[in-house]
Amino acid sequence: MIITNSKLTAYLFFLISIFAVTNSSAQKNNSLFSIQNRKAFGNYLFCEKDYLRAIDEFNVVLKEEWNDSLQFKVATSYYRMNEFNQAYIEFNKVHFNSEVYKQSQYEKLRSLFKSKMYSFMRSEIEKSTSNRSLNSLEILRLRNSTLLLEKNRLPPKSNFISVFEKDDKNKLAEFYNWKLNPPYKSSTKAAIMSAIIPGSGKIYANEVGDGITAFLLTGLFTYLAVDKFQNNQNASAWLYTSIAAFFYAGNVYGSATAVQNYNAGIKYNFESEVKLFINERNQFLPTPKHLCN
Repeated sequence: MIITNSKLTAYLFFLISIFAVTNSSAQKNNSLFSIQNRKAFGNYLFCEKDYLRAIDEFNVVLKEEWNDSLQFKVATSYYRMNEFNQAYIEFNKVHFNSEVYKQSQYEKLRSLFKSKMYSFMRSEIEKSTSNRSLNSLEILRLRNSTLLLEKNRLPPKSNFISVFEKDDKNKLAEFYNWKLNPPYKSSTKAAIMSAIIPGSGKIYANEVGDGITAFLLTGLFTYLAVDKFQNNQNASAWLYTSIAAFFYAGNVYGSATAVQNYNAGIKYNFESEVKLFINERNQFLPTPKHLCN
């Protein structure tokens, strides 16, 4: 087949047009996934609280060019997803000479607190105070407050509350007194009380309903047993005696257990109140600002 010049020209023009359109599309596609665009999209996702996808976008950027501010946002994303252990790891990646380094150290301590790694957190605080990288007064408040949450020997009361602000000192003094002399009750005392007067130990443990029930049932079956013995109905008498003994022993044991539960509840409520107090004050640490700017 013979191709005329006009047809050849038209064919070449068609090929050039296809190449131009394809090349233009590829350039637009490359531009769409540029580092700047992915960074902007990551920031958008972060501010929309889509933290998991924001992390993916930020990590792509960080592989190409390091940016401490983006790394801080990666760590913050994990923190806001309650992945506190991973947040600690990510905050540790922020460089020492970065503008966000100091805040990353605060957030690192905050992450450890949220992870309930109080002892390790205090060791990190000791490091930061020795090299003076952080404001010691702020982190000492966090350190002292966590002493209330573990089995630690408390410092003298004056030293303990001295680091706190005036408005918080009274509350911290209350916490300190509770920790030093918790209002626990005695399991032994409860058992002895119920051994003398069935149910009284449970009333002592604030289980008034159970205490009254124990008293009535033990008393009822004891009365029935005595009555049957007096009427020479020995078979029934021994049956009621066994039931009364069962309730009696159960009420003594149950009273001791009730006090243990009472003490556990007192401890749980105390720790919850301390944590709430600390969290309401943002762990006594400055919080990051303008992360969505």
